[in-house]
Amino acid sequence: MNRNDKKSFYRYSDSASERELESKLVQLQSVLLKLKQPETIADAEWMVREISLELDARRSTN
Repeated sequence: MNRNDKKSFYRYSDSASERELESKLVQLQSVLLKLKQPETIADAEWMVREISLELDARRSTN
């Protein structure tokens, strides 16, 4: 995942609703089980971590 991909991801996570993020988290977790390439797995795990952190941050401020 390059720098532009990460910028796009952060824009998405900033604008997505909590419900959308939860849905994306579930999708990523299910896809992770099917991935084979280490780089792709690392990218998906990174997104899972970032979405989880975003959800935790939103929930702690409410």
